[in-house]
Amino acid sequence: MIDEKGYLFGCGSGLLMATSASAGIVLQVDFNSNQDSGGDSSTAGDPSLFVANHNQPGWSSYHADHEVTAEFGTANYGGITVTPAWPNTTDNRVQQSIDRSATYDASWDNAAGDIDLVTDFIGIDTRTGNGGNGDWDGVSGTPTYMTLALGGLAAGDYDWTSFHHDTEHVHGPFAVWLSTDGGGTFAQLADGLMTDGTTGGTPDSGDDALEGGPDPYLLPSTYRMSFAANGTDDVVLRWAPYSDAAGVHRQIWGMNGFELVPEPATIALLGLGGLLLRRRRS
Repeated sequence: MIDEKGYLFGCGSGLLMATSASAGIVLQVDFNSNQDSGGDSSTAGDPSLFVANHNQPGWSSYHADHEVTAEFGTANYGGITVTPAWPNTTDNRVQQSIDRSATYDASWDNAAGDIDLVTDFIGIDTRTGNGGNGDWDGVSGTPTYMTLALGGLAAGDYDWTSFHHDTEHVHGPFAVWLSTDGGGTFAQLADGLMTDGTTGGTPDSGDDALEGGPDPYLLPSTYRMSFAANGTDDVVLRWAPYSDAAGVHRQIWGMNGFELVPEPATIALLGLGGLLLRRRRS
């Protein structure tokens, strides 16, 4: 049986398989904004239900209006839940959901058709004038966090890939932490990098650093890591840009979307030779 989101339910298994993604992919989520004619979401309900005009074809949508706290709720993708939060600030202006215009999107070679993935991102504004905690270099200052909690994962090992590119000017390094006990404890992982595609900016990343596609998987800003879910606790990722006084384009950070894939041993444990998710709760 196919549900309204394109998921195929397995008979009697309590599991479901996403048919729109390539073999083995558990979940692909594109974060979408209402900016640049992206379409308005709704302040009520699951953000996965409101597909944006600029959603990447074949990917699940997380659609939230820019800086609207009520939009950033829990999305449910066939029993896997995704919940963003900004845990050490209460100002809605920190909560970014940005979509770039066609002028900046022209910096991207769209031969592979991925512009809807990289044109928009969910993220952080660290500036104190917008409610953030100000500049932080990893030692001095206070980071401005965004977390992403993943719930409903079956026990096993997973590979994570996320995309961090701005077709305009936002760029720079960021810190990453991982919790596999629901946010009780965090371990810091390797740093990541956000890339940009358009010359200029404050500060300018430099022409040699500009990236323009066409494959987002090959960007130096694409972040990869692996984790083990225990089948009970949420897995929580935490992010913070290394922001500085050089200017606004080092004080904002974003994530275009992510892909979550079970490692082969996890697929085998689940008992089917393809992509497996828990059945959506009624």
